[in-house]
Amino acid sequence: MSEEKKVSRRKYVAYAGAGVVIVAAAAAGGYYATRKPATPTPTPTAPATPTPKPTPTPTELPAPREYLEKFPNWEYYYSPEPKPDKLRYLGGAWMMYPECAEFWEKVHRQSVEASYLDLFIMAQRIVATEGYGWDVAGTARFPPIKRAGIIQPIPVDKLPRWDESKIVDIFIHPEKYLAPTQVERFKFNLWFSEEDYETHKNLAIVSNNWNFDSISYLPEKLPYEEHGGEKTSFSYSELWNPEWKGRAMMQDESMTVFAETANELDATGQLTITSAFTNLTRDEVDKIYNFLLPIVKSGQIRTFWFKYGDAVNLLSTREIWIGSTWQPICLDSRRAGTPTYYARLVNGPFFWFNGDIISKHTPILDDVLKFINFRIDVWWTAFITRNGYGTMTSNYEDVRQYMGNEFYDWVNRGKATYLPIDEIIKNWCFPDNPELWNLPERLLHALFLPDKYFPPGEKPREGTPHPKGNLRDLGSIEDKHKITRYFVSPDLPDDLDYYTEKYDDLKAQLPV
Repeated sequence: MSEEKKVSRRKYVAYAGAGVVIVAAAAAGGYYATRKPATPTPTPTAPATPTPKPTPTPTELPAPREYLEKFPNWEYYYSPEPKPDKLRYLGGAWMMYPECAEFWEKVHRQSVEASYLDLFIMAQRIVATEGYGWDVAGTARFPPIKRAGIIQPIPVDKLPRWDESKIVDIFIHPEKYLAPTQVERFKFNLWFSEEDYETHKNLAIVSNNWNFDSISYLPEKLPYEEHGGEKTSFSYSELWNPEWKGRAMMQDESMTVFAETANELDATGQLTITSAFTNLTRDEVDKIYNFLLPIVKSGQIRTFWFKYGDAVNLLSTREIWIGSTWQPICLDSRRAGTPTYYARLVNGPFFWFNGDIISKHTPILDDVLKFINFRIDVWWTAFITRNGYGTMTSNYEDVRQYMGNEFYDWVNRGKATYLPIDEIIKNWCFPDNPELWNLPERLLHALFLPDKYFPPGEKPREGTPHPKGNLRDLGSIEDKHKITRYFVSPDLPDDLDYYTEKYDDLKAQLPV
């Protein structure tokens, strides 16, 4: 990777909307092998958590041993010879870190070319390619892409990591967590065909990142704090509290704004919504528009944020005190030294999932299938938790073993850290910022950074949950399921043009 296009790990997500193209050059040399990899077993037969069948270990390693030890099952991805065709990635930067490309180039010996798209315009850009110019896309806002007929099915028996009995349950049984109007759209986005809704043979998209999205807020300005999954803090309606006039923000996308508002108004009985919140009728869109119009006109909403970096800056500089955001925005606001919480909302956050799709025109299908499997393997599943995200295999026992009990239980099960929050902030998260060490405890918790306290590749900490340890905002996966009523991404409304028309008019009412 050239110096002019090198992106730091911390800044990488912030460039999701920048449209940059990064061509990752071949990594350090030293690739040797004496044997060709054995053919991987498509479906593990052992009852334990499935792992890819490794190829024979090369007599000379493709990278230093200490590097390879970070990647369980690396042998499965090893190629003894350089691949003649590069792997072309198109999509979200938050799904494709430099570390991912580096591994692929060192171990699979295949050059990676990555082109990045902003989430809110991703569908249009990918459809416009007609499936050419890319092999794998990390995508959201998926229905137009699927309907364009430019992808191919992803057979689960080609993914050694797939074990339906262990996959995160909402992917297999969405009806247990979502309303019927939501379930059909969930299945459409996940599976390749209607037949696959029942047989579960072919995926349309393999989710390598999912989460529950909520509201970020500054506890220095708002009289609230988070307690993991123990209790809720406030509802989505807090965005419209006149006390925060001019200090609130919403996302700059019609579907998200209307879906979040629909959920809140339906949950509180102010409206009765019969459609999926991501696919409202025109009458329902009109009613939500009419509800939001006086709020927007009054100046209650300062802005509808579009660029990731803008949202981080508005929170971290305290220009905005409360806003609908992605969780990494909350974490990056903390990274700037601004205490920021992610709210456990009374009427719930929303679930979302994004992931990889395959172009029907790719000439390197076998490589792409291995790449997709890598992105639900142990290393990536642990790595992506830095954003608060999971993958389809987050529940697997080998993921727990890799992360260690403390980290795994904090991320997935709502357990406290083994060290108290004051010690964590001083020694792990902000060792160079003594001005933060003695803040009130409710603010210290709003500065916790998981990637600092759980540094990748470090030996897991031993101990037991500390009574003054940090709890993950919103709590465990189960805690979040209990209060979640709907999902958003990768869906997109069928009548998107009408959504956009009403939303553009709504934004035009912002006071100058």
